Amino acid sequence: MSFRGTTIAWSIAVIISALLLAVVCRMFVVELYTVAPQQMEQSLLAGDRVVVEKWHYGVRLPQSYVSLPLIDTLPGSDIPARLPKQPLPYRRWGERMVGRNDVILCNYPIDKPIPLSQYPTIATRCVGVPGDTVTAHQGRLYINGEAVAQSPIVTEAYLVTDSLLPSVEAAMRAIYDEMPPRQSIGEHRTLFYIDRYSYDRLCRELPDSILPRAINLAQDNYTVELPPCGSDVTITPHNAAFYAYIINRYEPAKVVLHNDALYRGGRRVKSYRFTQPYYWVLSDNRTSATDSRTFGVLPHSHVIGRCGMIVFSIDATKRGFNSWRINRFFQMRKL
Repeated sequence: MSFRGTTIAWSIAVIISALLLAVVCRMFVVELYTVAPQQMEQSLLAGDRVVVEKWHYGVRLPQSYVSLPLIDTLPGSDIPARLPKQPLPYRRWGERMVGRNDVILCNYPIDKPIPLSQYPTIATRCVGVPGDTVTAHQGRLYINGEAVAQSPIVTEAYLVTDSLLPSVEAAMRAIYDEMPPRQSIGEHRTLFYIDRYSYDRLCRELPDSILPRAINLAQDNYTVELPPCGSDVTITPHNAAFYAYIINRYEPAKVVLHNDALYRGGRRVKSYRFTQPYYWVLSDNRTSATDSRTFGVLPHSHVIGRCGMIVFSIDATKRGFNSWRINRFFQMRKL
């Protein structure tokens, strides 16, 4: 082979090797994730590009040998764009549990027979780990009976009536660089979505009689008992329905719920050992619906990795250089 031919072959080999290395790195090691609006504001802003450490909780193995990117089925057919057609069993190397308060990237649980990697992705915060009892009541969060100090940048909904709206808006314009998001409900009421730090600033500007009032939605009042992992859990009338839902949706076993008791193969199930950890996750934007208040527990199989450094950030509402949030470039933030 001539020198020119050898050089071309060597260049092709280097390019292919680099592409393969990049694919393997993205699949198993790290990935750059673009934060969507209203997921983790203000901890993470829409447009933040965050490094996701996929290895941190163990390497999740692919559930297909070959798949085409960006599509579920071949064009013009119902044939899955992957081999095999049915996803392979979930497996993970070097599994580690998610820590309480970790900010993670995960797959939103949906009921479709496709690989987990093709489920929608969300960034969220783990507030409950296996064995925890998580309670939310009147805007406060409790873990195992202990009140949890909430971050000052957690966003909540505050109600303002039309009669007080001019005074509240005037105070907001005086102290905020930008007006907070708002939503009209009914004919004479407005909801403002404000983080707690900004609300404290507003409290110093307005008398108590005019202050917006935090509202507690039905989804913000609950108690859940997360099952321990790796040990037998006693099935009681109190937890039977909740555990039946988890088992039938995520576990290999299937059970029947009858009169607050679980049955499998006609025999009553008195205890059960869950095969993977289950977590309770909440968005720092408590007005968001993309967390456990909507889809319930998050199984470890749906965890992608831990959110780490913010590499760069772009504000899609602005143009040109004004859209670059320079102060968020290469930030190792304590999320």
